[in-house]
Amino acid sequence: MPTSDEPLPNLLFEYRGADFVLRSHDSHHFRIPKAYIVNSSPVLEELIVRALDSPNDAHSEAALPVVQLPESGAILHSLLTFVFPVTSLLPSTTEKVMELLSVAQKYQMVSILAHIRLSTSQHCPPSNRMEPALHIYSLAHKYGVHQEALQAAQTISKYPVTIEDLEDKLDAMQGTSLYDLWKYYEKARAILASDLTELRTSTGGVRSALGGLRCSVSSGSSQIPRWLDDYIKSVGDVPHVFDFVEFNMALARHIKDGLRSYGCSCASMSNQTIRNVWDALAPVVRGSFEKVCDVDVDELFTTLMSCKAGLALSHAQGSEDSQASVNSTIPLPEPLDISLPDANLVIRSADLGKFRVHKSILAIVSPFFRDLLSLPQPSDCELVDGLPVVQLSEDTELLNSLVSMLYPVCRVIPNSHEKVLNLLAACQKYDMVQVQSFIRAEINRGIFPAPVGTEAFRAYAITGRKGLIPEMEKAARLTLDHPMTFETLGEALRSFDGRTLRDLARFRRCCRDNLVMCLKSFLETQGTGASGRGYASGCSGCGSSSREFSWLGQVISRYKDSTKQLFADPLPTPSNIRGEYFKTLPSYANSNHCGNCAGRVRAANYDPPFCAELESKLAQALDKVHTFLRF
Repeated sequence: MPTSDEPLPNLLFEYRGADFVLRSHDSHHFRIPKAYIVNSSPVLEELIVRALDSPNDAHSEAALPVVQLPESGAILHSLLTFVFPVTSLLPSTTEKVMELLSVAQKYQMVSILAHIRLSTSQHCPPSNRMEPALHIYSLAHKYGVHQEALQAAQTISKYPVTIEDLEDKLDAMQGTSLYDLWKYYEKARAILASDLTELRTSTGGVRSALGGLRCSVSSGSSQIPRWLDDYIKSVGDVPHVFDFVEFNMALARHIKDGLRSYGCSCASMSNQTIRNVWDALAPVVRGSFEKVCDVDVDELFTTLMSCKAGLALSHAQGSEDSQASVNSTIPLPEPLDISLPDANLVIRSADLGKFRVHKSILAIVSPFFRDLLSLPQPSDCELVDGLPVVQLSEDTELLNSLVSMLYPVCRVIPNSHEKVLNLLAACQKYDMVQVQSFIRAEINRGIFPAPVGTEAFRAYAITGRKGLIPEMEKAARLTLDHPMTFETLGEALRSFDGRTLRDLARFRRCCRDNLVMCLKSFLETQGTGASGRGYASGCSGCGSSSREFSWLGQVISRYKDSTKQLFADPLPTPSNIRGEYFKTLPSYANSNHCGNCAGRVRAANYDPPFCAELESKLAQALDKVHTFLRF
């Protein structure tokens, strides 16, 4: 299949009998007859009719009306090769192909869209590997091409879809595309689990395929061999285990584990019976994923279902809505209004809220405004009530809080941590160092809202995007107290870009390594450390080693070299280690160790200095890890 890599001037259309001109955003012209375009695209037909009905010298070339389009000349040329009877040319990169599909979709060129997809499948068949599918999914999501995104998502669902499995690939994906992928995966998994339950419990299907085979260990509910029942249920939980090799390994484990007893015929199961069972299972799995295409598509791919034309319309409607409320403002606190009769400047918000302030106050707290206000005022500058106006990009609510920080009045405190972060970002933007420090102090005092629970993930995403380093560091540490899974992140995924999410995953990994190293060191030195109590030392009475009864050894073994536990569980941090300590010790105090062991453990249970020392060591370990190296 030829590609459009040759120089663009050699690719332009110059049709005889052309009656209009298509012009790209980079000023390439295509002189073509309207009949071809009108028959291909109702959207372009309307644009052409408008151009022909309203001739304008400014939009005409050699007496031909011009239709201006926002696409590049290269994309338009490639598109036209699928419209006219010439050799079709696909773009040379996957991203450009997705852009071409997006343009054809935007202009409602149904037959052309099918033609491009056919050519793409012939030139570059879809891959069944994870990395190419992720790349295609990300691009398809970016350009709003639903069919390609769905096909890629079906391929991806054959592999593990967790943060630990995608960690090295996260930087290539945006949070919105990850969120939609996760929602698709969850919906597919729910449908699959339901269909497999029906398959397990029905009288036909798998039971029929077994042909009367008897197993010594059968599942009571499904009346099929337990190993097979467990395998089918596992496919519903983690679809990527649906694999013929995994299926045979499950059977092999059943036989190897010694479950072959009198009357169990699993070990002698014929190849045909194995094939029959697999053939009964495979259509159900494939059918479950196909059902996702027809169920709640709008919910699963909210971004994909909005083409660029639709987005433009919604933006226009949004502009009208904002114009309807341009005069609405949030008044400043009453004492501030009364005390500013000599205000000499108006700052105006993005939604046209107006604040009368003093130039001198702004100049004192902000070098940005000091430099701005020192510039000569143009003679035609805008005035409101006789005062010059400075237009800002922040909204009225944010500026209301910000201005209230500049005067001795009641502070207007934002009602959410996200709004606090936006306020801090505005201070950073306008170089208001003292105001920013004041807000941070109020957060530490608990006056301003702070992230609660899993809100820390969204806070990290926002602070990373806005470059608020101290807040990003604090939010990153707060996330360690929670699992880092797609389920935990939920809607917060939308706030991430792929690189920020990848950085947080790597930060978590580094913290795990430091914390485990710290716990190991603490465990090894307790017998001879400053406390001198020997909580982790062995016992001469019963011969117990430290690792046999030390709760620290349990924590270490849980997290050491375990990627799954790294993301599936909270990490042992200074904020939660005391709870872990008190939760684990009673099991040792009541164990079969000798009285000496149990007594020491019970004593340790009421030793606050021991906990405080451990918390201090963990805090020191975390202080060695930072998230902001890329800044």
